[in-house]
Amino acid sequence: AGRESLYTLARGINDFMPEHMLHLTESALGEVGKSLAGSRIALLGWAFISDSDDARNTPAEPFRDAAGAEVAVHDPWVDPATSPDAPPGLSRDLEGVLAGADAVVVFAGHKEYRGLVPAEVRRLCGCARPVVVDGRNVVDPDAWIAGGFAYRGIGRGDKNRHALRE
Repeated sequence: AGRESLYTLARGINDFMPEHMLHLTESALGEVGKSLAGSRIALLGWAFISDSDDARNTPAEPFRDAAGAEVAVHDPWVDPATSPDAPPGLSRDLEGVLAGADAVVVFAGHKEYRGLVPAEVRRLCGCARPVVVDGRNVVDPDAWIAGGFAYRGIGRGDKNRHALRE
């Protein structure tokens, strides 16, 4: 009696995710002396469902709109030519999206993101202190922390307060 439905609960959690991801991104950027404003964010994954081109109701859109930063979007599954839900400027060039990024924010659990190599991503980002925010638990926190990233992840309070490494 009086309990919300699982659907309503799930919807509420999904609606909260963009805000939570924004908070984690802002926290990690702050740790490396940057703010959202003026930062370049590589947003990885526009599709809502991993390894899919379904971009309806994507939590990436409210995140991008609220970030107040320059956001470049990558998704290997969503075709900008055929998807009505593809954002303007969606790229399928991962290296191009990562180039010059202050923060790498993973929104979809696409298999392409599971194989990202921290040293390679850091080289592409080109900044001394890059940030990685993992919304889908697809990257290994320890490997990225060891690689010099400020790491944040959903449900990873055990890792989110790590010390920065060189």
